[in-house]
This record gives sequence, structure tokens and C-alpha cells, in this order.
Amino acid sequence: MSKRSFLISALLLLALRAFHLGPAIDLPHDWRQCDTAYYIWDFFLNGIDLLHPAVCWMGGHETVALEFPLPEAIVALAYQLFGESLLLARLIFLTFFAGAVYFFYRCIQLLFGQQLAQLSTLAYLVLPLGLFYSRAIHIDFSALLFAHAMLFYYLKSIQTKSYAYLLLSSMLAIPAFLIKAPYVFYLALPMLGFVLQQRRFVWLLKGAIVFAVPVGIFLLWQNHVYQINSAAPDWNYILHYRKFDNNAHWYFGSFELRLSLYRWWVLLQRGIFEVVGIGGWLFFLWGFWKIKNFWRHSFVGLWILGLAGYVLIFFNLNVIHNYYQLPLLAPAALIIAYGLQQLQAWKANWLWPALCLLIGLNVVAAEQQYYQVPDLEIKIGKQIRDHTPAEALVIVSYKKMDCRNPRILYRARRRGWSIEELAIKAEVIERLQQEEGASHWAYIGEEAPALLNKAALSSVNFKTIPLNNSKESLFLLQF
Repeated sequence: MSKRSFLISALLLLALRAFHLGPAIDLPHDWRQCDTAYYIWDFFLNGIDLLHPAVCWMGGHETVALEFPLPEAIVALAYQLFGESLLLARLIFLTFFAGAVYFFYRCIQLLFGQQLAQLSTLAYLVLPLGLFYSRAIHIDFSALLFAHAMLFYYLKSIQTKSYAYLLLSSMLAIPAFLIKAPYVFYLALPMLGFVLQQRRFVWLLKGAIVFAVPVGIFLLWQNHVYQINSAAPDWNYILHYRKFDNNAHWYFGSFELRLSLYRWWVLLQRGIFEVVGIGGWLFFLWGFWKIKNFWRHSFVGLWILGLAGYVLIFFNLNVIHNYYQLPLLAPAALIIAYGLQQLQAWKANWLWPALCLLIGLNVVAAEQQYYQVPDLEIKIGKQIRDHTPAEALVIVSYKKMDCRNPRILYRARRRGWSIEELAIKAEVIERLQQEEGASHWAYIGEEAPALLNKAALSSVNFKTIPLNNSKESLFLLQF
């Protein structure tokens, strides 16, 4: 494939995202996207404070620190220059994705040559998870951008015995670790394999101290996160509420989770339909079958082994969130590309029809399973925004939206609390009003909340706002 035809093909596949750059946050995982969008919005309104990012679901307390909010800060800077726009945010996150793909291409080119790098890149651009999350309001491809760039300059440093490249690799590791450490640590295995293969271990030892810098900065950030999150209020009267100062169970889950066949089935289905995609499986299986000589390259085997460790360690996150499979796209694309390369060696004129089949089936599958817009939640958020002042602290109760859910509060551009229907009690509503300054309660249901009959709330003013094309209404109470 000529460089020109490859570049045109890659740009066209990247441009497929243009059909889904709309102004509404869509499914799946609009929860995570709304959190990210609120980080950005708060930075835009109140100034960028990387050490104290704000969420919308902690009332007046606001600050919860998890991943380092560098991508959100970059988008907020763009908002300050050009105005608030989810289209602009999508384009910036798409740029992060393009950067991650570029450095993936450079890594494969360095390791395996131009042809496999081109085919791997084209495959990467049409894997279903990448089609959706590359243009989502989502930080993960920014982490993968820095991780892939770190990896490339590390490989380059070993190949050329350049300490300058090694230093650059360690500097790129800093934002990668801070934004999403799970997406970086497993690369240590293939990196070690490459240095042993190149017989540069003694040379690397002389400069390896530079990688203590990103690890040290990451530990400092984690200590800051603990200090910030442990200072959160003690709202134990809210169902499922907890401080974010100990997330081990959420990240790793119990050992018993790993013995659940159902959860492994969930991951297998995602691997088939979202990571590789229905259009890629024929070539993936062929590439895997023909890969016996490929496996001799220690980098590939250790890369896949590292990812297996990543899934096993962060098992709970991988089961709950499909976007935690995004690091798997790179080896999946590489194996698909190897299958395509074997096909080209057998029947050269079959390559382009095979690529069209891969692209067509994966794009159709993505259209069927992604991009659904939750119109009702958008409508609810708009009504709350229209009927409350900007400084209002709003309690939102809608079905099973628990206390960390930003999906309505972000769309309303209001701070407050999400209290799921099962958790509604007079004590909860009254304490949030009297002790935390809640000014409104937005209840969404077919009938007004039963608590209105309680003595403490019987005199509260409320309005009923119909939600078009829904049996439910918004009951908005002002305390």
C-alpha cells in the first residue's frame, strides 16, 4: 500500500466520526461523560485548578479528585478562547485519539515495518469501541496518547542508545500515569522484553532512574487525592454514599468475582463485538492462527501477557465499564493486521475487499449499539435549569440514579445531590435542606412524592412540570 493511499484511507476512516459530533452526550456511559463535561464546565466558569476539580453531585462541597484533570483543563482553555461547545470538546478528544493512533503506528512501524504498521492503523481506526469513545467526552484516549508516545520514545531510545529519547519517554509517562495509571503500568513487561531482545539491559540501567520521576509524581498525586477525598463530608444517612479515600474494592473487586463465569462471559462478548468487532473476527482468528512465528517476538507475547494481568488486577472496573477494554484495541488491531497481511501474501487483490468488509461490518455494528441519546434526561435537565437559579443546590430523585450520578445535574448545570428513589426518606431531604443548604428538590415520577404529606414538607411550594411524550412529570419543590 502506497503512503498516499494509506494516508487518504486513514483520514477517511478518522472522518467517519463526523457523523456523531452532535451537541448531546450519548450512550453508553453518559455517566462518565457527564462527570468529565462538568469538570470542563467548572474550569471554564470558575478558573482552572488542577488540584481541586469539581463534581456536580456533592452539593456545595464539590471537590472530588480521581484522575488528574489535564485533558479537561485543555478543553476548558479552548472554551475560554472560543466559547463553550461540546462540538469543540469532541474535536479535542478526537485529536487525542488521533495522537494515540499516530504513536501506535510509529511503534508498530519501528518493531515490524511499514506494511504491518499501515494495516494495524487502519484496523485500529474501525474497532467499535474506538469508533464510539474517540469522539466521546471522555479522557481515556488522552491517557493512551501519552502511553503510546512514552512507549515509542522508549523503543527509539533502546534502538538508538539515546538518553535524550529515554528522558522524553519518562516525561511523557508523567501525564500518562497521572491521568490513568492502569493504562500504563502493564507496558513495563513488553518494554523489558524489548531491552533484553536488543541486549541493552546494562545501558538501560545507567539511565533507568529517570522513570522514578513519573512514579514519584504519581505517588504524590495519590497522596493529594487521599487528602482531598478524606476531607469530604460524613453523609452516612445517604444510601451508598462513601468518601473516595479508599477505592480498592471498586478498582479490584473481590477474588470471588474472578471465579464468576458470567463476568467472564460479559468480557468475552465485549471482546467479540466491541474490541475486535464482528467485521474483524475472521482476520483476527486467521492472524492468531498464523502468528506462531510472530509469537517469537518477545515484545508481542509480553504485551499480551501484561494486558492479561491488567484485566485480572482491575477486574471489577473491566466488568463494569466497557471503556476499560480500550487498551486492548492496540494488540487486537495488530493481530487483525497480521491476518490481513497473510491474506495479502496469499491473494494480493483480496486485500481491499477484505478491508471494506472489516470497515463496513464494524461501522454498522457500532451504529446499532452506540450513539443513543437519552432525550428524557436531557429534557429533565433543561426544565430544572429553566426553573431554578444558577446558584441553586438541587436534590434530584429519579429511579435508580444513586448518589454519585451526574447525568441530570450536569445537564441542568446545577450542583446538588442525586438521591435514588429507594433512598428517599424525610430525614435525608430535611438534613440536606437544613444542614447543607439544599434549595430545591426535583422529583421525577408519575405521581408527586409521598413525602409531601409529611408535616415538615406539607407547606413546601412545588410545581408540576409535564415532560412531553412521557408518563412522568417533574415535581419541583422549593424549600
